[in-house]
Amino acid sequence: MTINITLIKQSGAAVQDLGVQVAEYFYNYMFSHFPEVRSMFPGDMSEQRVRLFNSVILIATNIDTLEVLVPYLKELGVGHIKYDTRPEHYPIVGKSLLNTLKHFLGAAWTREMAESWIEAYNLAATVCIEAAYEAMAPSRFVPVTIDDVPPAI
Repeated sequence: MTINITLIKQSGAAVQDLGVQVAEYFYNYMFSHFPEVRSMFPGDMSEQRVRLFNSVILIATNIDTLEVLVPYLKELGVGHIKYDTRPEHYPIVGKSLLNTLKHFLGAAWTREMAESWIEAYNLAATVCIEAAYEAMAPSRFVPVTIDDVPPAI
C-alpha cells in the first residue's frame, strides 16, 4: 500500500476548520480506551490539545514535503523522550488518531483513506521512534572521569 497524498491532504483540510474539538475527541477517545496513558499528560489539556491539532494539520499539509516533515517528526520524537514516551505508546496514539479522523470525516472515511493514514502514521511513528532511539543511544554516553570531579580540599 502506498500513501495517497491527495486523500491525506483532503482529510486534513476537512478537519482543519473544526479546530480543537478534533483534539478533544482524540484525547477523550484515547483516555477512555487506553486509561493507562492518562498519567503521562497534564491535568489541564488546553495547550496539549492545540499542539496535537497543529501537529496533525502540519503532517497532513506537508505529507509530500519531506524536507519539512522529516525534521519535524524527528524533533517530535526526541521531544517526547522527556515524557517517557516509549514505542508501545505509538500504536495507542495511532489508533486514537485514526478513530478520531473516522469520526469527523464520516462517509468520506473510505478504506483507501484509512489505509493511507495507517501507512502515513506508521511511517511518522517510525521516524519519531528512530530519532528518539538515536538521541538516547548508549554510544552517546561519555564516561565520567577523575577530571570531572573537583579535587579534595
